[in-house]
Amino acid sequence: MTQEPKQGSKQVNEGDPAQASGPDQFEDTVFHNRILICDDNRDIHKDIQKILSPVQPTELDQELRSFEDALFSDDPAFTEKAKKTPDIRYRIDSAFQGKQALEMVEKAADDNDPYTLVFMDVRMPPGWDGIRTVDQIWRRFPFTEVVIVTAYSDYTWDEMVQKLGVNDKLLFIKKPFDSLEVKQLALNLTTKWNTAYRAQRHVEQLQNDVHRRVEALTKTLHGM
Repeated sequence: MTQEPKQGSKQVNEGDPAQASGPDQFEDTVFHNRILICDDNRDIHKDIQKILSPVQPTELDQELRSFEDALFSDDPAFTEKAKKTPDIRYRIDSAFQGKQALEMVEKAADDNDPYTLVFMDVRMPPGWDGIRTVDQIWRRFPFTEVVIVTAYSDYTWDEMVQKLGVNDKLLFIKKPFDSLEVKQLALNLTTKWNTAYRAQRHVEQLQNDVHRRVEALTKTLHGM
């Protein structure tokens, strides 16, 4: 397994991004960025991690950046561009078998640190294949975004859809994959998960407000 600290998911309605943390656990500004790669080929893990991990600047890069800052700091266009430059970071973990992936997703939820996205291989002998693994994950965590990474040699498109159903949480990419494709999927799907999380949190807060007001009104009426 790779990577660093923690963020949030609590199993209330299991896998629901809106309930991935208790109401007092996280502010709406928290961006959940945890990704799981499940593939029996370690090279695939390295490839995806390399694509999604930010390039560490060399000492020369840092010196050049400092020089640019000093030279153009009074230029509004440069300052605005620097503000808009995204600092996209993910926390990436690795599983090499399907059952291991399910266990990691379960533990992440128990630890209030959900996976927003799973990159899943199809064929991972000798254990579960990717299709069965996704099915098991979705039984408990149906809001998890999934990208199936396949060579289209094990299952046809129709067979995969038949087994997993039509689901807007499911996308496919073909090996060998393009780095830009992986970057776009990671950004779009983690953002999608977080948007759903915040929207549902807002709905729950409104429902709680209504419940409290109804209780207060009921007590007032009973006291009259």
